[in-house]
Amino acid sequence: MRAVAPMSCPRRPALLGAMIALPFLSACVSTPQTATQAVPMNASAETRQLAEVKDNLDAADRMGAPVPATASSDGVRPLKGMGFAQIAGQPGKTTNEKRLMAIRAARMDALRDLTEQVHGIKINAQTTIAHAVVRDDSLSAIVQGTLRGARTLRVTPKGSDSYEVEMVLDRETVAYIVRAMKGRV
Repeated sequence: MRAVAPMSCPRRPALLGAMIALPFLSACVSTPQTATQAVPMNASAETRQLAEVKDNLDAADRMGAPVPATASSDGVRPLKGMGFAQIAGQPGKTTNEKRLMAIRAARMDALRDLTEQVHGIKINAQTTIAHAVVRDDSLSAIVQGTLRGARTLRVTPKGSDSYEVEMVLDRETVAYIVRAMKGRV
């Protein structure tokens, strides 16, 4: 090991000590195992509900859960996903074919929105700077997850060239999946 020349920075010993201690300190910090454990103490009720839904869906995925038929409502707000699509940009020979494809695209967009709420979104960003000028800036987002029990609430034409689809995932539906897998339905 070779010696490093001393720096003129007065914070060098503190910085060096922090760099050496970091691997040891990170072993002492416990990482949350579930979304519910990761929720901060001052989180809203909606955030806590989302964390519970995610944990329940993750548990159902590990168990290979079936799709429930229906679920009752007890006043807890469900998770809602919205999706939009234009008719003109869809493939198809007739206007009706294009409308059906727009509804399908809007439904998939609504499912993506629900999946993002339950499982989160992974964002990758990269910025290249040369000579103090931004040369390239790119951003990509990935949503990945499994949903069961999502229902279509409504399909609404918006104007003459688009559709809006609203889908819902009830908290009770997620709880039903978990109970079904545990044999307590």
